[in-house]
Amino acid sequence: MKAYLTVGEMGSLFGLNVQTLHYYDKIGLFCPQLRDQATGRRKYKFDQVYQLATIRYLRKMGYPLEDVRVYLNSRSPAHTMELLKERSAALRAQWQELMRIDEAILRKLQFMEKKQGQIHWDGVSRVTFPERRYIPIGSEEILYMKDSFYFYPTIAFYEENLKYFGAYVSGPDMGEDLPEVPEATESIPAGEYLVCFHRGSYDEIPAHITKIRQENAELRLSSLTVTFNIIDQFVENNVDRYVTELQIQILGI
Repeated sequence: MKAYLTVGEMGSLFGLNVQTLHYYDKIGLFCPQLRDQATGRRKYKFDQVYQLATIRYLRKMGYPLEDVRVYLNSRSPAHTMELLKERSAALRAQWQELMRIDEAILRKLQFMEKKQGQIHWDGVSRVTFPERRYIPIGSEEILYMKDSFYFYPTIAFYEENLKYFGAYVSGPDMGEDLPEVPEATESIPAGEYLVCFHRGSYDEIPAHITKIRQENAELRLSSLTVTFNIIDQFVENNVDRYVTELQIQILGI
């Protein structure tokens, strides 16, 4: 084996491009032992492969470069074992969080597939639902800061002049078992509901709700209207093609 390796040769051994090795040199993380003063060409002593192997090892475990630098300067068996334990715990926590997100994505996909098969435009129907669970989010001012808004179907609640939001987590469209979520959940009551579908902007929904209530004035209806986003800004760029399901519980005649 050659006593010295060029940048290209060292990069080929590890599957790294030349620019990466130049950057490691620039920040003082991994520097060649020889540098031609006339041409600026770098040469690495062969036994430097062990240091680069350590850097690659730490990078593959997900450590940022600054942490790699600290590790290289403080290596010992005891320190390495402690570092590995800490990294294992962090990776397990990341894995659990990714699995939770994946479960949420699959539930949202299931919801969209089922709901798109139920969409109809022939007026208002009456549907009986079991209890359904959601994560309360609150007003629109905090909606976009909540992770649950992005991973679960969105519910908007309209009650007189109030509008607030939730994330749908459990029901016949999502699977009856409640997923493991860190937030407390609340329920949408079981019962019979007036149901119809709205196509278009969210701004037009209050007028649609008023129309449904006027056309069903003979019924005693809940003051709360529950709406489910089926086709929304996450899957459609034209607001005129948004689809929202509107539900109003029937309390009596």
